[in-house]
Amino acid sequence: MSRKNKGTMRVGRTIAQEWERQESESERLQARKREKAKKIVKVLSLVAVLGIIATVIVVEVSIWSENREKAEKAATAIVPTVEIIDEGHVGITSRMKEFVGIIEGDFKDIGYTVNRAVVPAGKNREIDVFLDGYDYYVKLNMDRGTAVSAEDASRMIKYVTEKDIHPQYIDVRVKEKGYYK
Repeated sequence: MSRKNKGTMRVGRTIAQEWERQESESERLQARKREKAKKIVKVLSLVAVLGIIATVIVVEVSIWSENREKAEKAATAIVPTVEIIDEGHVGITSRMKEFVGIIEGDFKDIGYTVNRAVVPAGKNREIDVFLDGYDYYVKLNMDRGTAVSAEDASRMIKYVTEKDIHPQYIDVRVKEKGYYK
């Protein structure tokens, strides 16, 4: 044997044994590569699962936060600053108070001041609102939106003022309709 090959061939080994050793080393290298690939897949899977968990947590926290804000808003119901008169003596509900408080704000936003509200006898969905500076009142329906009702009332007030009509009341209880008497 020459000195060059001395490092590759070992004493007492045959060529077949040397091939087996090299094949087994090759198999070990491949096994290591497979193990390394498995570890990479496991790490990527773990990162993906953690990402999904983090996303779910963020979504749940935002939903919880929104629900908490809604609950806080509901707990701080709008309280009217004007007197509410119950002509039927059936009792003024919290919904009625909230409606009057909101409509009061809506009228204020468009330039009118509410001085009192009346719940007429026998009318469980109607609220009559009296505005400063006007001899008539406005009939409102609690089932309609307050902002829309206030805008409809404003248009009716402008109409009767322009036509020099002096009504007893303005009725805006019906959507997109306005009446006066």
